[in-house]
Amino acid sequence: MSNIAVFGDISTNGIDGSSIWLQSICNVFASQGHNVFLILRDKPILSSITDGLDSKVKIIDPWQQSNSMISSKNTITPEDLIMLLAVINREETLDNIIMRAPRFLEELHRYTMKEKSYDLINKVDAYFARLNIFSDDYDLSVLSIVRFTINRLIVQTEQMRDYAEQLYPLLVGKVIVLNPMIPQTYDIGISGIANKIEHKSVIYAGKIDTNYLIEDYVDNAPLINTLGFDVYLVGSKFNTVKSDKTFRSRVENKIKNSDIEWIKVLSREQTIQKVSEATFLVSIRDKDFDSDNEISTKLLESIAAGTLPIINKNKVNIDIVGADYPLFANSYAELGSIVKKFSLTIDNYKNILHKVQSRVDRYTFKNIYDRQLKNFYETDIVTAYSSPVLEKKKVLVASHDNKFLNQVLLGLKENKDIEVRFDNWKTTTQHDQKLSEQLLDWADIILCEWAVGPAVFYSQNRKEHQKLLIRLHRFEITTEQPYKINAENVDSFIVVSEYIKGFCIKNYSWCEDLITVMPQFADTHHFDRSKIPGYKYNLGLLGCIPSLKRLDRSLDILEELRKVDKRYTLYIKSKMPWDVPFIWNKEDERAYYSHQLKRIESSRWLRNAVVFDNYGNDVAVWFRKIGWILSTSEIEGCHTAVAEAMSSGSKALIFDWPGAQDVYSLNEIFVSPIAASRHIIDNSEFDECQIRSQKEYCFSKFDISNTLDFYNNFIFNKKLPSNKRIN
Repeated sequence: MSNIAVFGDISTNGIDGSSIWLQSICNVFASQGHNVFLILRDKPILSSITDGLDSKVKIIDPWQQSNSMISSKNTITPEDLIMLLAVINREETLDNIIMRAPRFLEELHRYTMKEKSYDLINKVDAYFARLNIFSDDYDLSVLSIVRFTINRLIVQTEQMRDYAEQLYPLLVGKVIVLNPMIPQTYDIGISGIANKIEHKSVIYAGKIDTNYLIEDYVDNAPLINTLGFDVYLVGSKFNTVKSDKTFRSRVENKIKNSDIEWIKVLSREQTIQKVSEATFLVSIRDKDFDSDNEISTKLLESIAAGTLPIINKNKVNIDIVGADYPLFANSYAELGSIVKKFSLTIDNYKNILHKVQSRVDRYTFKNIYDRQLKNFYETDIVTAYSSPVLEKKKVLVASHDNKFLNQVLLGLKENKDIEVRFDNWKTTTQHDQKLSEQLLDWADIILCEWAVGPAVFYSQNRKEHQKLLIRLHRFEITTEQPYKINAENVDSFIVVSEYIKGFCIKNYSWCEDLITVMPQFADTHHFDRSKIPGYKYNLGLLGCIPSLKRLDRSLDILEELRKVDKRYTLYIKSKMPWDVPFIWNKEDERAYYSHQLKRIESSRWLRNAVVFDNYGNDVAVWFRKIGWILSTSEIEGCHTAVAEAMSSGSKALIFDWPGAQDVYSLNEIFVSPIAASRHIIDNSEFDECQIRSQKEYCFSKFDISNTLDFYNNFIFNKKLPSNKRIN
């Protein structure tokens, strides 16, 4: 497992949402076997947070480190942190540094640029709790500076990931959504609910902050008392703004002159216990928070502990508790009426609590790790090597284009037992002959991406001690290159479908036992994101050129659908034909697209129902609005876009291109737009269990780990694969 340092610009001497986050992130990684080093920002005075850490977490107290000189008596500086990280990295060889500290990160970047030392910042996974799209945000300014040098970005919600990836395309595939976490949910039983009803109380737990409307809570305490509720406040950390210097003294005096029971210091566990005893937790915030997309840890903890929260009705909270939740209040003016209206019976409380607890179960430590962290922090591929690795394997990758293999290559290069070099050909047939011969003399393993020129050269010149793997996609079978491959010198072929395999056996006489069927991989977990409202009526076509993609079929389907329901819309994410010279220079292609565009404008069913989205790598964001992915082509290799879309929760509509039934064996295959449109109408409901099963199928069949496993095994094992089919 990994060595992970954790630092937050957060005090562990008090309990609030941010310090609880710090505790949680350490515990969730430690519970899964990672080595965690928590660096404290402040000199420890209270141990409420650190006492709740997993025993395996190593606490780095800067003032107790014999090899460091801290410049401040109470709080470390960015310079101190850089020194501490360098020491820990030297002693422990850190794999990752998780930082929730924009100002410290900014200084680390300055240090990096000045010293030209990237070792630390390249390991940083930077956490930003808020990326506010409506203001000139400091966090955004820091992110814009460090995005080129950090390892990954961590954000709280899908909305933040979408925003970050669209703002900075460089971050696509490098953004982790990490929701706030709770250890588990608790069943308080009928007796616990009965006690809440018999001894009615409301509670506020957290920082005492003007933006959290704590003064309104105190001012409304008498009203709540008149409704028969005791009022509790847990917390002692004041956040005072310069514009209101009397805030602290004023609030303290109000509390002292009220019937509020103020409990200043409790551990996290004691706070959760106190919250669990209350009837309602009150967490009404300033409306400015509605645009932050920040999930409240207190909200999750309250529900997990068995207490219903009174909260703002905003997008984030609705996603958590559901639109029909009965305890939404957007201001304290609504508090009294909300409490009065609520039917405080055992059955009603139990039913609502059960419903919301089932919704927050996905935020437990185990579920968060499995869904959101595991695929980023457990990247080592376990390979059954046939013998101990005594020296690095020399792996040569030969290709004119590695775009479909880049993610696998990143995985290979992370393996310390592999040295990778490249023979990059200018075209499918042109290369530097001298360089290729030098690399041939150097290599142990040769991986040829595409069955074209490089595959021909290395199959004809492979040395006896070397192993050679060739991957064929589809376009190669339209050329003469595969005929020139000396198959007797090839140890393994990969093809993307059974159809292609059969074609190769029939036309090239390749040995069936050496051919493995493995669809082009997809980074399936990258696409697994929540959908946005209305997605069920959105069709998606990812790529509409050349004409073999059959845009006309997609338009046929849309026309039929809109005759039944005008909510259906076709979104096309693609380069336009005139942007690709070799397509636009063909008269028949120009005529085809001119006709389709005129058709869109003239058809009463298509006009204003077709949207051309910008071409780009923000595909995972785009899929969030797509309910149905269309594969209307005449010919494809395995059409990876379908697997990616299905991984996102979209349904697929696939036409009968050669090999389609084999690659997508779970899907119905269509031959006519009318039948396809009827299928959409008849299957307009998106059953949650069905979609979950579909995603699991995609993760199993198409995930990148399958391909990386295969390549690792080929590199390290003497025993070669035989007539193997991957899924």
